[in-house]
Amino acid sequence: MKHILITGASPGGIGYHCALRLKEQGYRVVGTVRTAEDAETLLSRGIPTVHMEMSDYASINSGFNDAMVLLDNRIDVVFQNAGFGQAGFVEDLPVEAFEEQFKVNVFGLHQLNTLVIPYMRQQGEGRIVIHSSVLGFVGMACRGAYVASKYALEGMVQSMRVEMKGSGIEFSLLNTGPVESRFRANALKALLKHVNVERSVNKDIYNETVLPRLNKPDHESTGNYPQEYVFKALDHAINARKPKANYYITPPTKALFWLEKLLPKHQLDRLLRIVDR
Repeated sequence: MKHILITGASPGGIGYHCALRLKEQGYRVVGTVRTAEDAETLLSRGIPTVHMEMSDYASINSGFNDAMVLLDNRIDVVFQNAGFGQAGFVEDLPVEAFEEQFKVNVFGLHQLNTLVIPYMRQQGEGRIVIHSSVLGFVGMACRGAYVASKYALEGMVQSMRVEMKGSGIEFSLLNTGPVESRFRANALKALLKHVNVERSVNKDIYNETVLPRLNKPDHESTGNYPQEYVFKALDHAINARKPKANYYITPPTKALFWLEKLLPKHQLDRLLRIVDR
């Protein structure tokens, strides 16, 4: 029975879906949440939780200690799922927006890794699975801060794979594409927090394209794939004898992976402008 920690397990999200599916398989799962309401919902489904705010290193330390008590001081898998996507054109974003994006998506994630890895080294094995994105290898408009954070993760994890070869610890990145989640709603909050849309040179694009897309409820959005796509990749990363370094999830992600390899940069940029409309 594997002992698994999943960050960002709030109801409705990918982490929540994966936590339920892993519990169905008989694994011992602990999820991290940020509210008492979310904790109650997971507990009602038989999944214990700990409080963890990924932008607060003290919270990460405390939450991890609490999680290890629930996991009997063994951790076989950590699914680093927590994160958010700062929306907004790069020229409109203050440096504080980039700092917040990196603190959650990169620095907080790294802080948790520094706590997890010593246990896995002592065990002689472990799996660290990190939720990346299609935007970890291509950049799209109005997502520059998020793209930068995911590119950073891709590079950091590759270095760790090289550095830790032979440790028994395996690293995998899940490069998801359009999957059902609460991603848009959180991106909208982040956008409105840092960008004065009406004073932006990009005002028309925000009002005509970006805001309507982010305001659309998840159930009304088209082109999103079921969360089960992510779980299947996670399940392989956890259980395969040789897990993949990267899992390219959903057909659009796979298509963009090959197009990024094959197309000249200016042609890829042109394609991304079309895709992003």
